[in-house]
Amino acid sequence: MPGRGSGRLMDLVAEELNGVGARSVVVDEDDYSYTIVADVKGSLGRLVLKVSADSSAIPRSRIIDLLIMHRVFNAKPILVGESRRNEELQDGVLYEQSGIPQLTPKTLGDLLRGKPIMMKNEGGVTKVKIKGWLLRELRLRHGLSLGDIAELLSVSRKSVYEYERGSIDVSVEKAQLLIELFGENIVEGWGLEVKDPDQRIRERRVEINHVLNLKVKESYLLAHTHGKYAAITSNGSVLLGDEHSREAEEVSNILGAQYLRIH
Repeated sequence: MPGRGSGRLMDLVAEELNGVGARSVVVDEDDYSYTIVADVKGSLGRLVLKVSADSSAIPRSRIIDLLIMHRVFNAKPILVGESRRNEELQDGVLYEQSGIPQLTPKTLGDLLRGKPIMMKNEGGVTKVKIKGWLLRELRLRHGLSLGDIAELLSVSRKSVYEYERGSIDVSVEKAQLLIELFGENIVEGWGLEVKDPDQRIRERRVEINHVLNLKVKESYLLAHTHGKYAAITSNGSVLLGDEHSREAEEVSNILGAQYLRIH
């Protein structure tokens, strides 16, 4: 069983999922973490959550399982925890580990209830994404020059120009100044993007055409979930196992896939 800290977080996450009417099931647990698959109404859709008090303790093999489920079942992978490598995670901030979005339980709960994430921490620096097109529109509407905004933010005119192009983000402090001037709508929420998943799951790619009467486009070996393989076929996504399993069938149903038993 995972440690007490992860068990407590698991209860919090389960409560948040239940609170928004999500269907969910635990698919894996180890000494450090739990894995949950969930189907959430609305834009979030299918999720695969890795819950651990300290996400730096999650083994690489389990991270790869998350990425495979993202690839095959189009489920958004999210790490949920309170710390990593002795760094305490802050509520309301999007982090990233191993290319996967990372949130605190409270931030996940806010996201499930429709509240966007406005801050992102990269390399120890927290930043905010500005709607560049809106910044330019409002600046011109108020009769302000690039220089006026540059003076307000204590940056160069070129920096303001890049803000408007959307090519660079701003610090929390500068975002607050822009919010005070133009309103909260100037800030844009961060998406749950996964970085370079295909490269890291390549080592698990296998050929399983011999076990199916379906045309298999891609198939991967799973290490720690209900089921042995995950595959994209001509008839959709499939989870495969070598035994009859209600749990695997439930997982497949939540992921919008079919469970097939390998004979």
